[in-house]
Amino acid sequence: MSEEKPEVAEGSPVPEGEEQIEEEVLTPACIDLTEYKLKIDHFDQMHVLGEDKVEGAQNFRQVAGFPVFGTAQPTEEGFIKAMEKLPKGTDEQPITTIWYNMRQEPVIYVNGTPYAPRNPDKMHENLELNESVSEFDNLQKHFANIIQERADKDEGNLKIHKDSTFTENPMEREDVEATVKAESIKGLHSVYSSLKENGFPALRPVRVPVVEERAPAEHCFDILVDSLKEEPAATQCVFSCQMGRGRTTLGMIIACLVKEIQISTELRRMGEIGLVPQNTVDDIIKQKFEAPLPRTQDDDDPFIKGEFDVIKELLEKVPEAKEGKRKVDRVIDICGPAPKGSGLQNLRECIIETKWKYDVAPEEKQVVWKQMILNFMERYFYLICFATYAQEHGPTGFQVSFVQWMDQHKELRTMIEEGKDKLEWYRQVDPAKLNTLKELINAPNYKENMATLIRTIYEFAFLTYADLPRGPIKNNSMRKLAAKTLLEILPPDIAANVQKKLDEQSASPDFVTLVGLVSYYGQEQEA
Repeated sequence: MSEEKPEVAEGSPVPEGEEQIEEEVLTPACIDLTEYKLKIDHFDQMHVLGEDKVEGAQNFRQVAGFPVFGTAQPTEEGFIKAMEKLPKGTDEQPITTIWYNMRQEPVIYVNGTPYAPRNPDKMHENLELNESVSEFDNLQKHFANIIQERADKDEGNLKIHKDSTFTENPMEREDVEATVKAESIKGLHSVYSSLKENGFPALRPVRVPVVEERAPAEHCFDILVDSLKEEPAATQCVFSCQMGRGRTTLGMIIACLVKEIQISTELRRMGEIGLVPQNTVDDIIKQKFEAPLPRTQDDDDPFIKGEFDVIKELLEKVPEAKEGKRKVDRVIDICGPAPKGSGLQNLRECIIETKWKYDVAPEEKQVVWKQMILNFMERYFYLICFATYAQEHGPTGFQVSFVQWMDQHKELRTMIEEGKDKLEWYRQVDPAKLNTLKELINAPNYKENMATLIRTIYEFAFLTYADLPRGPIKNNSMRKLAAKTLLEILPPDIAANVQKKLDEQSASPDFVTLVGLVSYYGQEQEA
């Protein structure tokens, strides 16, 4: 079995007869991953961007007009394929490529395929720690050693885990265990070193430790800015995380914002000193960074536009944030899905889209959707804050850090913490309209009114969800609200009988079932 030489701890003996090779001495790891399971990054149907794909680098794409790219965690071969897609420059003037690993969790390559550690009790959740970049890098080396030792103890065999199928809600995933024969084991850091030694010397890796589906810590914005502010705007940026979706898109957005400011600032400087006519500068900036994007039927929806209460509060308390929101919204769109962009996820629209999923989910699964909504709201809030900061300090070279700017506006931290939950979590029919329904159900001949009752409930449900686009989410939301409304208006005797029947049949209270039970009520006594 060919393998990467593992890093060893100080004091390890050298086998007799072997030449002593200088090995990196590792400091103790921030967490013991000895018992953590090894889970493959890839899953079936992970690539969602059509047939034009880079083999081994799923969901690879570029932001239109920027040297900014994104991808899922590549295989070893996929790294090479992705790098070959990028311009190299010349031997005299190579083009620098910064590869951003947007993950906290260690990434280990077994037979060229990426894996990450998972807590045995939380197999569907990525690692979440509050540590420095150097600690995460050190942890990755330790985990590579742990996996190597596992393989050595079992003749090269390794137990690995994967999801049977991918679902967005972790509560719906099923873990499957398998065994692989490990021919090679190495950490992501070793993969980077190999790339630099074998044809890509201008590659520079940077880790930005972001937790999956979360707002990044404030210092993560500064890691990105510090890596870019001294670089020319032409420096290529590649972002990756497990699937190449949320964390990757986040990094791409920040890089585009920084590069837009760099380019605009340089163009304006050229205009001021007379190198380029000012009207030409204005035309270039407008054409490159402000050209209209394709419109969709939902563009005028206030929630699709990100007009949530806490966002409106931010724009009111910090007037400069209005321009920040305008700037970042356009970049979010071009980094998001078609027709406006070439990516996987729109980091603004995903808030309300996840809320729609929450609305139709069973109660036991709503807790995960709700937490995702709160996380997405916080992430969007911070993106607006960053864009506002960048507009202020970018033209002078980002001499003030984002953490410092947030310290100067510390009330914003309280604002998002207290305001991200200000959503209508439960929709209900207008109380005045409920009275109309109650009159129909409480009439002695209520069974004769059932057709009118059903039609009226559906009309009220349709009006309540008028803001949702047509499709299965809207249909499911209406049915769920219709069932809830019918249960709410039932007289106590009918409600008790219906609940008894539901319990006996272990049936879910969907609208069609409820209508059947309400219509059937009283027939048993008559029989």
